[in-house]
Amino acid sequence: MSTAPNRLANIQPRISKNVTARALTIDIERLPGRVSVYHGGFTTTGNIWDLNALKHVIGRRIHADDVIEWPRTICAAARWYGDEEVMFAAEWEVGGYDAFMRQVWSWVDEADILIGHNMAAFDSKHLMSGWAEMGLPAPSPYKVIDTLKIARGSLNMESNTLDSLAKRLGVDAKTDKYDARTAKAAVSGDKAAQEKLAEYNRGDIIASEALFDRLRPYAKGLPHMGMWVDDENACPSCGETMKPTGKRVHANVQAYDGLRCPSCGAHGRSTVKLKSPTRTRQA
Repeated sequence: MSTAPNRLANIQPRISKNVTARALTIDIERLPGRVSVYHGGFTTTGNIWDLNALKHVIGRRIHADDVIEWPRTICAAARWYGDEEVMFAAEWEVGGYDAFMRQVWSWVDEADILIGHNMAAFDSKHLMSGWAEMGLPAPSPYKVIDTLKIARGSLNMESNTLDSLAKRLGVDAKTDKYDARTAKAAVSGDKAAQEKLAEYNRGDIIASEALFDRLRPYAKGLPHMGMWVDDENACPSCGETMKPTGKRVHANVQAYDGLRCPSCGAHGRSTVKLKSPTRTRQA
């Protein structure tokens, strides 16, 4: 009879130092765009995040020609896994938007893995869109670990926001909430707004990395950390050496010795196939 671990996995186990992959937790902040739409005898002007923003008012998507200013990425924070420093870059710094986006490109180009909340559908695609507009090449290939996808795929929480998940799972939570007014003030030169947005952006990095560590043992389909470790029994989740559980793990037609990571609690299996079950031919 198997027994439960003698402690709950609420410690945020870290990726093994033996893993050579460069993992980057990254988060962006964006500014809404502006539109001016003539409809029903009136001109409506306002902020938008996408072209469906006024569909409930005008009954259709906004035409691209009505866009005065498109939404854009205005700052980003990032941290290399295992480092203490949270890096930050913004369009209001020296060099403006071009230098800011090129700095973020250089971070991503160096990474083997990108980590973030809603990274797959939001951050990485918005960054790629911005680089495409600038005529930059795509950065070097990388794997994406999206904590939002992990939570939706492996858990059944009522809310999957970064702040809610962090608080419920007992890890470092966000420090503030996004405010478009603060973002607008920051790009207009307000120093206090810039400092506030930078602090908020950095707080997202700390929360995202802590959530990643907490969710890793429950995740499916993550990049196998054993790819960056010289150990055939490396944990797929964190790279530490897994230990035998005494149980067999059955695939479709093969069986393997079951393994479990003593660091993060994730499960795996040995690379050695056990003897296949004997098939009895029916008369």
